[in-house]
Parts: sequence; structure tokens; C-alpha cells
Amino acid sequence: METRTEKKYILDAALANLALAVISAHCLPDPDFARATVHSIYFDTLDLQFLTEKIDSTYLKAKVRLRWYGDWDFRPDDGPAFLEAKIKEGGLQRKVRIPVPRSGSELALMSLSDAELAALPALLHTRGVGFSASPRPVFVVSYRRSRFVDPRTGARIALDQDIHAPRHALSCPGATCSRTLPWAVIETKGSLAVLPPFLAPLVPMGLRPDAFSKYLHCYLSLMQQPL
Repeated sequence: METRTEKKYILDAALANLALAVISAHCLPDPDFARATVHSIYFDTLDLQFLTEKIDSTYLKAKVRLRWYGDWDFRPDDGPAFLEAKIKEGGLQRKVRIPVPRSGSELALMSLSDAELAALPALLHTRGVGFSASPRPVFVVSYRRSRFVDPRTGARIALDQDIHAPRHALSCPGATCSRTLPWAVIETKGSLAVLPPFLAPLVPMGLRPDAFSKYLHCYLSLMQQPL
């Protein structure tokens, strides 16, 4: 089980390309995955336990998703897909990642009500991750991600933009199609405990630290609730 620390910062989505230019001027493109679209099916219990944990900011939080990748135009590729669980205890985060026997292009065509998808979280039991109730597919979150490496610190930096939920299986009244979220997200992973200095010029423009959850904010968008 992997343990790591990450920091998140958000800014207005209209400033995403400016942020991309700033990061590109100071960092190197990720040597393996410089840019791609990311697609995730989020799982939750019938009573949305994981979402409630996030909203209530409980000490122990869980997240389960099925992730695959695609090109910049949101077309899924034939590469591998992964079932992921993140367990957060206070400021410590643990992650489990398991390959699944389906490609991204296959998963993109599957209905969220497919029994094969509903059975996948059981694989996490083999890695010591169990839940009091069975998670099921709730909705898909997709976005564009640009990845970089800071040559001074070795930290990895990602910029996520065009975040939206193109499909959902919510049965609650009011659920509708998600609009693109009005934020872009910068994530740093590694030894950085503070904002990288080269991003400081974006602070007066609204860049700020935030425990941003794509799952929570896409849910609010789907339910037409204030973001």
C-alpha cells in the first residue's frame, strides 16, 4: 500500500492556460505521460457514504474509483485501466491500485449498471481494503491533465482542467448532466510542503490552497446545487 503526501490549489478555469504557461516555463514535461485525458468511474454506497465523509471532513475518508486514460480530445485509448482506493486518515493518505482485465476503450462503452463494474470493488479485499457496504458505480468524471516534473525539487506537478461528469447513475431527483466545473486544479506530489515559488504570481489572480474533490464538486454540479 502506497503512502504519499499531496497538495492541491485551485484557480479560475479561465486562467488554466496561463497557469499552464507558467508551469511550462519552470518545469519539464513528465517523461512518460506529459498530457492526457483522465476518466474515472467513482463508486459509492447506496447512501453515498464516501461523499458524506468528504462533506463532513471526517478523520477517516475513503474513495474508490476505476480509472483509464485517453487522448486530448477525450477519446479513450486501449491502454490498461486500474481500480484505485484511497484511504485518508487525517493528513496521511494510503493508496491501492489494481490493474483490471479491461482496456479504457472497453470501459468507456460499458453501462454504469453493468454487473461486471459493480463486482470490481471486491478485488480490493485481496489487498486488505474492505468496506461495511458494497460500493457501486455512481458517475464518471473526465478532465484534461498536463503533467510536469520540477527539476529543482523532483516534485511532480499536474494541472487539471475541463473537469466534468459526462455520465451518471444517480437515482436522486434533480440529477442532470454536469456542466464543466469553473475551476482548474494544480496538484503537487513529493517533498513540496508549500506553493512552488514560480506559482506565486498567480496568487493575486485567485490561486489558493483547497482540499478540492472532483467527486464532490461534480456531484454538486449534477444535482444542480451551489458549487
